[in-house]
Amino acid sequence: KTCGNFLRKDDWDIPGNDMLPSPVQLSDYTSCCIRCQTTLGCKAFAYSPSTKQCWPKTSTGDGGKPEGDRISGYSPNVCGGFIRKDDWDIPGNDLLPSFVQVSDYAGCCVKCQTTSGCDAFAYSPSTKECWPKTSIGNGGFSRSDRISGFDDKYVNSML
Repeated sequence: KTCGNFLRKDDWDIPGNDMLPSPVQLSDYTSCCIRCQTTLGCKAFAYSPSTKQCWPKTSTGDGGKPEGDRISGYSPNVCGGFIRKDDWDIPGNDLLPSFVQVSDYAGCCVKCQTTSGCDAFAYSPSTKECWPKTSIGNGGFSRSDRISGFDDKYVNSML
């Protein structure tokens, strides 16, 4: 189910952000994944098993949506519009009453993308806890076992 470091998501579509004017005909999911890996700027893709069409993407956009006859793949370190900062925590400004359990950084990022009002998040790789945030607050601090993501509008205040 893997292709390099790309994560596979069955029955899931990532609409928009197409790199090409029309899909590429490829025999299977793995071929579509390899096409994305070998295309400069490709960060995600969607594949249709029935039509054998492959859509390389520049980003995961808003995270995508459930869709039959689609298999999506995306890089675990990329999530459209968010900048990743390793070993960094953003305390406070939690959007939800408690954390959300997710499998990886990308899952936390997609949760933030699909949660209204989310501008940043903190993720713990060891506990797989994700904290969507309304803002970066005071910017945060260095902390092991945390990966933070924040909207690229904050890039200047985080440098």
